[in-house]
Amino acid sequence: MEKFPSVVSDIMNELVTIEGSVSVKEAAEKMLEKGIGSIVVTEKGNPVGIVTKSDLLSRVIVNCRDPRECRIGDIMSSPLISINKNTPLLDAMRELRHRKVRRLLVNDGVKLVGIVSECDMINAVTISSLTQFSTLLRRK
Repeated sequence: MEKFPSVVSDIMNELVTIEGSVSVKEAAEKMLEKGIGSIVVTEKGNPVGIVTKSDLLSRVIVNCRDPRECRIGDIMSSPLISINKNTPLLDAMRELRHRKVRRLLVNDGVKLVGIVSECDMINAVTISSLTQFSTLLRRK
């Protein structure tokens, strides 16, 4: 029997990081290369913030800042919000709504191990629900 996603670790994605001293241009290139919508900013290897595509638009492009000169650490959002990898998906969705964010970092109790987005959660819950529904229909 197929296991459906039920906790955050079932759907989390790789955590991609970049040092805060790197230019916005370099960070954007890394995001494009990895096909991701956000990147975690670190200082001396420790996670301190996050930058999303929306941040790049609103804090760099709209303000006509030069992405080659602007440092990614200057436009990051912080503090980071994380949840445990064993958190049920519905609880994680509630946390997103409560915090008014679209992404949560995932921890194993000690360190950050991944990231999960609102879209990831909606897709997982939708696929699980549709699969369970179609199974019920086939029984009749």
